[in-house]
Amino acid sequence: MKILIAYYSRTGFTEKLADRIAQELKLRGHIVKTDRIDVVNRKSCWNLLFRQIYQYPLIGLSLISSSFYRWWVKNYYQPEEAIQSPDYSDVSEFDYVCIGGPKWAYTSYPIARYLKQINGLEHKPVGAFATFGGPPLKIFELELIFISMTRQIQKSGGIRVSTLGVSSNYHELPLIWIFRLVSWLILRHSLKSYTIDSDYGKQRLKAFCDKIEKESILVSKTD
Repeated sequence: MKILIAYYSRTGFTEKLADRIAQELKLRGHIVKTDRIDVVNRKSCWNLLFRQIYQYPLIGLSLISSSFYRWWVKNYYQPEEAIQSPDYSDVSEFDYVCIGGPKWAYTSYPIARYLKQINGLEHKPVGAFATFGGPPLKIFELELIFISMTRQIQKSGGIRVSTLGVSSNYHELPLIWIFRLVSWLILRHSLKSYTIDSDYGKQRLKAFCDKIEKESILVSKTD
């Protein structure tokens, strides 16, 4: 297949994940193109925190109320950020599109804008990938990022068929010690156990690419 990997990376961790995906897919014989999404104006981490800090109490409420959680992930306001013109503004020439970015409470602002601007995603199979500071907790990390990304992918006409989320073991603000503590207390493993270089990360990468491989079989059968 001809595959596009479009990603936004603020601190380099999502770029590393995108590179690993590209390497694996190339080894499997696919044609892979990458498109790094850049913002028009890079803002400080404090500016980003100010824009999303109101969401944290609501995220906390969603963790203790399942009914509020179901409502909130469908109706929360998604901030966006202006991006430079992508290399591929129309992705219709690709058989499969992978889209990724860091988790900023939910979808990162540049990725949200990218999904609104991009053309040619209608009926296209999409793989969503992301990095986040903490361990891969189902609700707090994985569902919050991939439910939000799926919603935006569907609004753009795409079909989300696979996901890949790993920890960056990093946070721009001095909060990483909290995530490391949570990892030990809840999952009984160090936060490094969930990065792209860990066994967990390698297994998740393989599973992500395996789903893309299955899609390639479907594509070949319909050609």
